[in-house]
Amino acid sequence: MATAILAMSFCPLPVYAQAMPPPPTNAQTAFDQAAANVLALLQGQAKGEDVFTPAFLTAVPPDQLATVLSSLKTQFGEAQTVEAVRPMDARSASIDIRFDKAVVTFTIGMLDGRLSGLFITGTRTEDDSLAKITADIAALPGRTGLVVQRLTEAGTETIASRHADDRFAIASVFKLYVLAEIDRAVRAGERKWSDVLPLTQKSHPSGITQDWPDNAPMTLQTLATLMISISDNSATDTLIAAIGQKKLAAIVRASGHAQPPDLTPLLSTQAVTGLKMPANAPLRDRFLAADDAGQARLLEQAGETLRLKNLDLSVYTGGPNQIDTVEWFASPADIARLLTMLERDADPVTRAILKINPGIPPVSAGRWAYLGYKGGSEPGIMGMSFVAEGKQGDRYIVSALINNPAAEIDQPGFVTLMTRLLDQLAGPSAPATRP
Repeated sequence: MATAILAMSFCPLPVYAQAMPPPPTNAQTAFDQAAANVLALLQGQAKGEDVFTPAFLTAVPPDQLATVLSSLKTQFGEAQTVEAVRPMDARSASIDIRFDKAVVTFTIGMLDGRLSGLFITGTRTEDDSLAKITADIAALPGRTGLVVQRLTEAGTETIASRHADDRFAIASVFKLYVLAEIDRAVRAGERKWSDVLPLTQKSHPSGITQDWPDNAPMTLQTLATLMISISDNSATDTLIAAIGQKKLAAIVRASGHAQPPDLTPLLSTQAVTGLKMPANAPLRDRFLAADDAGQARLLEQAGETLRLKNLDLSVYTGGPNQIDTVEWFASPADIARLLTMLERDADPVTRAILKINPGIPPVSAGRWAYLGYKGGSEPGIMGMSFVAEGKQGDRYIVSALINNPAAEIDQPGFVTLMTRLLDQLAGPSAPATRP
């Protein structure tokens, strides 16, 4: 249910390297040496203790480094050469490193002659295409689905597709349906963004409000913002309880979902976690055998059984769990229809909420005039969905989903693929050059 799919893109990375000469005093030369050290890391010829500050090495565990380096190699091949070094200020620079299949942009930080930070901020894949990206998505372990549509005055034009109508578990992407109902109610005059609701439904992270006081007064806009931008589960469950299942079912139907019972009733994050628990297997069996009305009754009767204090979060620590049964389900095409509806009708506040977290690194997100996003992930599930408006006015809907009941998803790799896809839709960008 979390959207913890961006850590690789923005987290600092460590290194493995040989002993390096003392850093030069000239700033440009120092950054050139730092870029060479990053290249040595990527080529397996550098060690972290020789090039990074002690604070950096304390903050970044080796397994995090290994995951990112492995993902970069899988996606782009071997690192070949430093292509550009652009000082940003006295302590940071942007560097481009060419791999076999792409140029990757990093931001580096320097402190006392050593690297104090290393961030992946963008990629540029040469000779790329939607067909190549779709093929790379198809090659991922598990089941994958994708739809890419161009929005025109005449409607939608599908320009890339893979299993677009297949049913997938969507994790926190389901929160778009909650947002869509809030948006509808605001535009209909039934609610205002300034309406105050008490925080009544504490759930587990992702999010932050599980640690806030019970019944803390929160505006509708604040709850919706937390739900979408950081996938806050407590804010989401509070909104679900306040909206009610009748209206949530109506927005699922209005969005064009091909199989509305897959999201009826629209489960809270607490309910999904509780139903996954082995201790609740008898309740889960009855729930799965019931119709929509029967499921709603069972959830109501379960009461405290499915509340936070009784949840066992270890259901998410042993790999994929019940992802084909106890989840939120939709197809890429269902999500695309929902996003198209929002793109056509949404209140300005809704659009502003959707763009807070762009889902991809800043360099790539900055190529768009507007980029709305909602993602979702849990063991065995990942989804990334976008509504994008180019700087020339072209508009796109993108929805990609992956399910693997046998293994975890390579989240950094999936983010990289979707970044490539958005870069491809944005059109060519001028290659960076050394100043």
